[in-house]
Amino acid sequence: MINYQNMKPLFVILFICSAKLTYAQNIFRNEQKIELSEQLKSQEIEFTSREDGIKLSGSLIYPANEFSKVVIIVPGSGKNTRHSHFVLANEFLTNQIAVFRFDDRGIGKSGGKYNTDTETATLLQKDVVSAFMYLKKLEILYDKKIGILGNSLGGIASIGALENGCDFDFIIQMATPVENNGAFLTYQATTNIVGFFTVKGKTTEEVIQFIDLVRNSVCPDEDYQASKNKAKAIMKELNFGKGKHIIKEVIIDLMKQNHEVTYQSCEIPMLYIIGTEDKTVSCNNEVEILKGLKNPNISISIIDKASHYLNDKSNPKSKISPYYITENALNTIIDWTVKI
Repeated sequence: MINYQNMKPLFVILFICSAKLTYAQNIFRNEQKIELSEQLKSQEIEFTSREDGIKLSGSLIYPANEFSKVVIIVPGSGKNTRHSHFVLANEFLTNQIAVFRFDDRGIGKSGGKYNTDTETATLLQKDVVSAFMYLKKLEILYDKKIGILGNSLGGIASIGALENGCDFDFIIQMATPVENNGAFLTYQATTNIVGFFTVKGKTTEEVIQFIDLVRNSVCPDEDYQASKNKAKAIMKELNFGKGKHIIKEVIIDLMKQNHEVTYQSCEIPMLYIIGTEDKTVSCNNEVEILKGLKNPNISISIIDKASHYLNDKSNPKSKISPYYITENALNTIIDWTVKI
């Protein structure tokens, strides 16, 4: 049984189902390898993170025949390898679209050490930037369109990469928080699907008040220790002796994310897709914000009865892996990508 208490930070963006146990050195049980054939080729890719020189590893899988697009797939929080989102990856390949996925830090063949408290959206964004800059130089991808699909935390990292030098040709945001400065955390505190926002002796309303005070106190450019000191002062003022897990670095970093200007000024095709049964990110809140921006480059798709992974929990396959997204969601993503 997974110890949820020790893994709490993993669930803030993308909760981990109980099937996510180690299956082999480079793959988890809720992931699946792409079966290569005469129609597919694979290339091992190793690149260096510009942040700290860590060597990261991934795989580029592409049609043996002619192709014109490649999608970088960036999953959400938690431990992920290059074998995540295998349903989407398979469907992209079936439609002559190449895919690139890489192992998280300290996972699979990637170097570094995995740390649930410090695997922030900002750090992931820097790794994505490094991956993109490397891929652009590959001869096989010369004159190909390079797009990105980011799921949840991966979506935050993707939009951050867009505003930090990555000239993607298209972008897909899958169940990604759009609300500024971690405002979506209050929604998560309300749904509280895995108990992360439970604080002994405090009501949900008091926890939300605490979150709002903390996220409104931190500054985007200050270091984590400075933000943590502010949060600790608020904890003391509100007598939140048991709320330390809410002010870890991975959470504080979410409170510093602000990408509304990028969404508003985005000049490349963007698909924003989310499910009506998402208990991690508010479908209504995020869609309302995007519609208000009135950016004609953003297409919005709402998938009825789909959860945070865009799957249907009544589907038995979803208990095996959350990556079995609904047919509606799958067709929407593939059709949109093929047409752009």
